Amino acid sequence: MILESLSNLLEFDYKVHSATDGYIALELLKKHPIKVIMSDQRMPKMFGHELLREAKKISPNTIRVLLTGYSDLESIMQSVNAGEIFRYINKPWNPDNIMNVFKLGVQLHDKLVGLTAQHKAMQAAAPAAVSVAPSPQRNIHIEVEEKNGNVLFVGYKSAEVTEFVRQLERRYEVTSVASIDEAFKEVAKRPVSVIVSDVRFDEIDGVEFLNTIKTEYPHVVTVILTEVMDASLAIRSINELNVFKYLVKPVQKQEFEQVINDATTKSSAYKNAPQTNLHLSSQQLSPSSRAAEDSALRLKLRAAQAALLKGKS
Repeated sequence: MILESLSNLLEFDYKVHSATDGYIALELLKKHPIKVIMSDQRMPKMFGHELLREAKKISPNTIRVLLTGYSDLESIMQSVNAGEIFRYINKPWNPDNIMNVFKLGVQLHDKLVGLTAQHKAMQAAAPAAVSVAPSPQRNIHIEVEEKNGNVLFVGYKSAEVTEFVRQLERRYEVTSVASIDEAFKEVAKRPVSVIVSDVRFDEIDGVEFLNTIKTEYPHVVTVILTEVMDASLAIRSINELNVFKYLVKPVQKQEFEQVINDATTKSSAYKNAPQTNLHLSSQQLSPSSRAAEDSALRLKLRAAQAALLKGKS
């Protein structure tokens, strides 16, 4: 019933393919140039987030959307971290919302495909590069001196921070702050690659705080690390923030370090090719999705930036 209703809704504007299970969907994805794939989380043979994870491997530029209900808490938490989903659509779904998400998804797909083609053309036109082996001495110097990005922790107790620093300081510049005001000052003062933040702040919306920073500094990759396992919060973190990972304590050291490694790599990719940043591109294509210019948090961030400039003058 849901499949038929969605097909009827979309077929006037798009060529629609439908599948009754994930394996059929993956075969369709191999045969057809699919711009947007939307999956129900509850399907026969394969969960929706598992399908979208495999879909990314087959067609990386296809925009992935998950249809789910708030009651699927465990599946939602898995899907945030496994599938790099662009949007959640909640049940019962709203037709206008679905049309808006698909319209934006198609625009993003076309932009990504255009960038891929442009990159291939530039590579083909570029002259062959001559590689020069660096001196071993210089190589050793870089490995010892150069770190791979700045990681900022926000909202954690000193004992936790000490453990984070001990774990990461060999590879990263690690800074921690206790409050949102301090975080704004920190991102205004120095380049930050990754923010690891709790989402529980007194009288402050944690997702809105992170979105404020990401709107101003699109290359910053956000990781939520919290004790709160909340379906509504996880869905908001994707739809409003495109959060990189949502981790629930306790987290294994090796897993956490891998997340930070992947996040700093993603931040570098955003710096080198901002057009591949879906959060940034969606804001550019759909200005209404941007954080309000005059929001209280945005004004606090601007005040921190202004204070820094005043101190330098």
